Amino acid sequence: MQQACYYSPAERQQEKERQRASDADDLRSGRISRDELRARNGFFSSLDIVESSIICEEAFA
Repeated sequence: MQQACYYSPAERQQEKERQRASDADDLRSGRISRDELRARNGFFSSLDIVESSIICEEAFA
């Protein structure tokens, strides 16, 4: 049985704020460079490709 996931804009916003704070702390402390951060936060790096699937349901009129 497939598990349905629900999107919560409020939870996503909080998650993004926590990540930005963590990124800023990493930059300040020197744990990561701007280039490393840019690569880590790139669009495709945020996709969980291994656990993803595409489902297409055709609708007939």
